[in-house]
Amino acid sequence: MKFNFHVHGLWIIGTICLLLGSMIAGNIAYVEGTTTTSYILSLLITFILLLSAGVFWISAAVNAKTE
Repeated sequence: MKFNFHVHGLWIIGTICLLLGSMIAGNIAYVEGTTTTSYILSLLITFILLLSAGVFWISAAVNAKTE
């Protein structure tokens, strides 16, 4: 089985997005010194990373089924 970017590459990119989103989500805390802007921005970045991971995995699944 050779490396096919449309299946394996999208799966790997989705995994990296999920890892980064989970790491950020696990460390979000509104503590003293945190500005509201940085807190909301970290929530937004986490949400975008988790959604993009799902999109990459769905794309990889569709490409794997068509092959």
